[in-house]
Amino acid sequence: MERDAVISEAIKAYEVRQYERALPIFRKLAKKNDPEALYYLGMITYAGSAGKPDPASAFDCFRRSAMELEVRSLYMCGRCYEDGFGVEKDLAKAYDYYAAGSAKGDPEAAVKEAECLESGKGVAKNEQKALSIYVDLSKRQNAYATYRIGMAYLEGKGVSKSPESAFSWLNKALALGSPDAMNQFRLIGTKSKTDDRTTGNVAQIGRELFAGDRPEKAIPYLQIAASEGDAAAVRLLMQAAETGRGMKQDRKAAFDFALRGATMKDPAAMLALGRKYEAGDGVRSSAVLAATWYDQAARAGSAEAADELRAIRGY
Repeated sequence: MERDAVISEAIKAYEVRQYERALPIFRKLAKKNDPEALYYLGMITYAGSAGKPDPASAFDCFRRSAMELEVRSLYMCGRCYEDGFGVEKDLAKAYDYYAAGSAKGDPEAAVKEAECLESGKGVAKNEQKALSIYVDLSKRQNAYATYRIGMAYLEGKGVSKSPESAFSWLNKALALGSPDAMNQFRLIGTKSKTDDRTTGNVAQIGRELFAGDRPEKAIPYLQIAASEGDAAAVRLLMQAAETGRGMKQDRKAAFDFALRGATMKDPAAMLALGRKYEAGDGVRSSAVLAATWYDQAARAGSAEAADELRAIRGY
C-alpha cells in the first residue's frame, strides 16, 4: 500500500480509539521520520491512550515532527515546553513554537501566541499585538478570540476601555457559542437566554476543571457558583488563592474567600477563618476573633473547630 493509504487507515483507527491497531503503522512510518505519523504517535504516548503516558517519548515525537513544520506538532511542542511535559519547562521556547504554529495558520497556536503576549509569558508583554491576533482570528469566526476582544475592551488591554464595545464583542462571541462569554454575562448578573445551566451544573464543571491539568479554566465557573451561593466553590477559590493553583497566590485573597464562606454559614469556611485569624494568615493575628469563629463553626457542627477552640482557650 502507498504511504497515504496506509496512514489514512491508521488515522481512522486512531479516531475510533483503536489505538492498538493504529500503533504499529504509526511506529513504522515514524522510523522514516514521517511528520504526520510522529504527531499521532506523540499524541498516543502523550495521553497514554495505549498504556501509561510517556512524556519523554511524546515530546521526542512532537519535536521530530515539528522539525518538518507539522503544524499540530509545533503547537504540541509549545504545550510541552509550557507545562514541562517530557522536557524542562521553558516559556520562551513555548512561545517560539506557538508563534511558529501561528505563522503556519494554526488557530490554536495563534490563541496561545496571543495569550503569551497578553500576559508576558515567555515574551515581552504586548497587549496591542495580542489584540491584533485576536482580531484576525475573530474574522475566521473564532469564538474564543472574539471573547478576548470583548474582555480587552472591558479591561482596557491594548485598547481604551469601552463598556459598549465590550458588550458588543461579548454578544458576538456568545452568538458563536463561546462558553467564556456566557460565563462573563452570568458573572455580571446578565444571564443569557441560552444559558440553562443550574448553579450545581456550573459548580460541577468548576470542580472537574480544578482537579484537571488546567485549573485556571475552573476559576470563572467557581466564581459564578460562589456568587450564586455555592459554599464549596468558595472553599475551592480559597484553596486556589492559598496555593496559587489556577490563580496568582494571594494570602489576603484567600482570607477574603474564607470570610465570604464563613458569612454563608459554612462550617468548613468558619474553621478556616478561625485558623487564619489565629495564625495571622492574610490578616492581623487575633486570638479573640479566632476563638469567635471556632465557636461559631463548632456550633454549626464542626468537631475540628471544637478541638481548636479548646486548644486556644486552654479548656
